[in-house]
Amino acid sequence: MFGIGPQELVVVALIALVVFGPRRLPQMARDLGRFVSEARHSLDEFKKELGSEEVNEIRSDVQESNHERAPSEDPDSLHRNP
Repeated sequence: MFGIGPQELVVVALIALVVFGPRRLPQMARDLGRFVSEARHSLDEFKKELGSEEVNEIRSDVQESNHERAPSEDPDSLHRNP
């Protein structure tokens, strides 16, 4: 997990316990858990929106317009010397 081994996690946990104290540490862990949960939920919603039907329609429209374009309208052909 993030290149951190079990020994490093123990050291980080001990430092957090010393810095924040045993009273505040459980509340901070709960808050962090809620934040991660909300972030995952937001990311899932974002992915859902990207995969929505409207986006798929736009993709198909773009693909159709690329197939309908004549070879003379190829943007690369504009930069070539005849």
